[in-house]
Amino acid sequence: MNKFKSEINKKIQININYEFKSDDLLLMVFKHPSFILDNTNNYFERLEFLGDRVLGLTIADFLFKTFYDESEGDLAQRISELVSRKTLLEISNKLDFKQYMILLNGDKSSKVINDTILSDTLEALIGAIFIDGGFLKAKHFILSNWKQIVLNYKAPPRDPKSLLQEWAMANSLSMPIYNNYVKKGPDHSPIFSVRVKVKNLGSASGEGASKKIAEMDAALNLYKKINMKLLQ
Repeated sequence: MNKFKSEINKKIQININYEFKSDDLLLMVFKHPSFILDNTNNYFERLEFLGDRVLGLTIADFLFKTFYDESEGDLAQRISELVSRKTLLEISNKLDFKQYMILLNGDKSSKVINDTILSDTLEALIGAIFIDGGFLKAKHFILSNWKQIVLNYKAPPRDPKSLLQEWAMANSLSMPIYNNYVKKGPDHSPIFSVRVKVKNLGSASGEGASKKIAEMDAALNLYKKINMKLLQ
């Protein structure tokens, strides 16, 4: 590893408050397949897969112990929000991931970096910490970055699809219909788009890393549009 990359590695470790035993493993985290011409960084995707599972288990355990009187449904709503792309992106931005990616992969990478890549990288980092230091180290990293977000939700968050459906029912309107599904981008980092429509009310589109996330985004956009009309 050259001196420049070594310095960046040190800055990343200070920022995330974890010291890696393997510098090469940390560098792998910031080598998203989109930055590689032949897209062969299979190990990144494996780290992302592992990190996603470690994150889910850690958050589920923390929710179970913190909100001991809540139902399974309420806990499910909380964890859905906490492991969502939106939350992952929020934490990735707080940790300055984009800056480190550009420094390690060159200025051209700035044109490739998007919200999905940033959130994928956070999951890969969690997987790498798990491999490098074990579950307790990964758990400490997760809770140090998620705990305050968890505690900020006094009540379980309501998902946008449920809010939109309940609003339509309360106003004697037809149920929201989701259609026009489109998938774009590479297989390892797809982006789905979808459109939601409520008859006699309007429609809105949304995007996300899965059909479910795209539907949530579309529902939220239409719900916001409805509220804007009501305020006019």
